[in-house]
Amino acid sequence: MFRRSAFGEPGRTRTRDGRLLHHVTLGTGSPTVVFEAGLGANRGTWGLVQREVAARTRTLAYDRAGLGRSDPATAGLRRMATDLEDVLCADDDTRFVLVGHSLGGVLARWVAQRQPALVAGLLLVDQVEEEIEEYHDRARARAVAAGYTLAAVSAVALRPLLTKVLHRNFPPDMAAELISEEVSYGALRTGAAEVRAMASGLRELMAGAELPDIPVTVLSAGRCGRAERPPRSVLVAAHRRLAERIPRGRHVVAERADHLVPLQQPELIVNEALKLVEEVSRL
Repeated sequence: MFRRSAFGEPGRTRTRDGRLLHHVTLGTGSPTVVFEAGLGANRGTWGLVQREVAARTRTLAYDRAGLGRSDPATAGLRRMATDLEDVLCADDDTRFVLVGHSLGGVLARWVAQRQPALVAGLLLVDQVEEEIEEYHDRARARAVAAGYTLAAVSAVALRPLLTKVLHRNFPPDMAAELISEEVSYGALRTGAAEVRAMASGLRELMAGAELPDIPVTVLSAGRCGRAERPPRSVLVAAHRRLAERIPRGRHVVAERADHLVPLQQPELIVNEALKLVEEVSRL
């Protein structure tokens, strides 16, 4: 029996190397909208978005290895990307719209070019851009990872502060589940490992990656977060160039949100995801 989840109907996918990845589904219909979270985050990132999209079609959000209720695994971008590929290939549906936030956008793009028969549309939410050198800076990655590691050691002390933040953004049942799973030593250590994996593997993973002829929406945050690197203007410009290079690409700006668009402007993600669902349903 699966433990109940406030985020949807729980289930599991077995990866090609035998690990179990936890996921939640909501809604019915096709294409299925699959949500890929950002660095160090689990399915809960999408709680405010998934339930609204699920009113129109089936949705699935999952925990990457070492996060939420999924089995741990060694870090590595290619392993993260093939895990997402395994989630799609194991599902009963055969057409998907992928929604990826931050690092999740890169993973979604990689799977889209590997599985063109499965991926019918992409929504990239303030995604990492491999053309920006700061994402490859290993010294910076070590410093950020050290911050995650320190937070992991201090997880118990940080819990009251993060509890307030989560209760401000989520209904009580979702907030309680997130507190128990995200504010933990294991989850924060996984976040540190993902930071290092991104710096060391991003260029190699995306080398020569070409998207199939599908609709792609590139959504940028419009506001600058605290001490944000790379600068917001640089990232938005890179997102715009990406959208312009894609034959069926669109660029949209979330004017009221910083990088945490799924929490600060979820309704925009809902609207853009449903536009893609409508477009691919007509094909």
